[in-house]
Amino acid sequence: MKLKATLQLIFLVILLQSNCFAQDEKVINEGLDIHYRIFGDGTPILIIGGGPGDHSDRYVSLCEVLSPNYKCILVDQRGTGNSAPEVFDSTTISIDLTLRDFEAIRKNLNIENWTVLGFSFGGYLATLYSHFYPSSVSELLLLNSAGLNTNAFSYFLDNINSGLQESDFQVVEYWSDSTRLADDRQHAITEIIRARMPGYFYDREKSLLITEPMEEYHFNFEMGNFIWNDIYNRQLDIETFELKFLNPVLIMAGRQDPLGESVPISIHNYFPQSQLVFIEKCGHYSWIEQPEKVLSTINDFLKSK
Repeated sequence: MKLKATLQLIFLVILLQSNCFAQDEKVINEGLDIHYRIFGDGTPILIIGGGPGDHSDRYVSLCEVLSPNYKCILVDQRGTGNSAPEVFDSTTISIDLTLRDFEAIRKNLNIENWTVLGFSFGGYLATLYSHFYPSSVSELLLLNSAGLNTNAFSYFLDNINSGLQESDFQVVEYWSDSTRLADDRQHAITEIIRARMPGYFYDREKSLLITEPMEEYHFNFEMGNFIWNDIYNRQLDIETFELKFLNPVLIMAGRQDPLGESVPISIHNYFPQSQLVFIEKCGHYSWIEQPEKVLSTINDFLKSK
């Protein structure tokens, strides 16, 4: 319990410090206000979080790791946080609109091209951005990226489950009950995610830094469904795309990430100008488990360019 309380305090301090120094901005794109926050100074890095459907608050701690060295631009992706439209449908939520939002932010900040960091699903989204807008991206940083397609999801949950304890499965089963899902689906799925989170980590105790501050508003499953449908309907398998982005790519992957080693290796094989770094004793949330390694790896990579 003492460790749990300490981890809670650490996260709270990080969150409060980061939000105190965050600069809130917005840009209008396709009739919607797209909100983003700026942390720190220096070389600008667009931070694209995971999901799809995650609130940007989940990635404030990542900005805290990077912002002493870089200007982190953390976006509320279309359909999340303060960037949510009044109506959710295919005319307001799509991959194309999301990529155009990134472009609108870049132009609003008068940045010719920028470093782009994508985490998990955000890594896939960042890769799509580099493909469709290659001249806008100077370097691509892929942090525990979901990959070039949806292939990893055939085994991703099995790998997560392999790291869970019986008590975790009991909680998952409890909230997976059809009655509880029908009563409050948002709350039930959030609790299922919370129960499974230790399976994303090499160090189970560090998962508390994610699960303790987790809130229901952190996830917009409706937005996520529209994005997944767009991906499947358009068959957006980047591995089959003609290579257009030829600038440097840094691929960082936890050695114990439930996505497995085949995902970062396939990305490395796709990009000729890529560097692959495995982070030891590390699962999916690498900046939580190995923040110093993540920062030093990015520093070394960008200094060499």
